[in-house]
Formats: sequence, structure tokens, C-alpha cells
Amino acid sequence: MSIPVTGNDVPARLEEYGSAAFLVTVDVDGSAKVVHVPVVWDASARAFRCTPGGGTLRNLTKPGPVTLVFPPPGDGDYSMLVDGIGRVAGGEVAEVEFVEGVLHRPAPAAPGDQADC
Repeated sequence: MSIPVTGNDVPARLEEYGSAAFLVTVDVDGSAKVVHVPVVWDASARAFRCTPGGGTLRNLTKPGPVTLVFPPPGDGDYSMLVDGIGRVAGGEVAEVEFVEGVLHRPAPAAPGDQADC
């Protein structure tokens, strides 16, 4: 079960989840690239900003879908997944415009405990 997260929820959720996330982008050949980055929320732009490396910035030269994955704050807690439109905002700064978010249920304790994803 997932719980919706709105743009208005983001500031409170960041207090709970912290400001570090995994940023998932896709290369021109379709390969996923995952990097761990600190993020800052810009409420007026409804966007996250971060400074990933060159490979991620190359993936964002053409704006497109990306996902931020915030790990659960504790065992048994939900992860926060944020889908957005990623782009280079200037220089070494990437921007992820908020589209939608969810708190995703915890993983099962052992593989096979719950077959439904």
C-alpha cells in the first residue's frame, strides 16, 4: 500500500526523511544511473535542487522523467519516492520539478514473505 505525498507535504516529509536521496536518471541508451545526493527543496519552484556528478548532468541535458528515492528513516518504515522532471538548472546544479510522490510500504522481512510488489 502506498500513501500519496503532495508538494505541500514535502517540507514536513524532509524533516522526517532527511535531505539525502538516491537520484535515478536514464542515459540515452536507456541505462539507469543511480547516485546519492543531498537535496534542497525550493518551495516557490516546487522543485528539489542538487549537485550530482557529470554523468547525471549529461543525462539531464534534455529534461525528462527522474525519480528521487528517500530511504526509510527506520526499520519497518515506508520509503519516500518522488517522481519529477529533471533538468540542468545551470552549471553543476540539477533541478527535479515535483510531479508526484508516495510513501511506499516497507519491504518484507525475508524474500518470498510477500509475493506481491
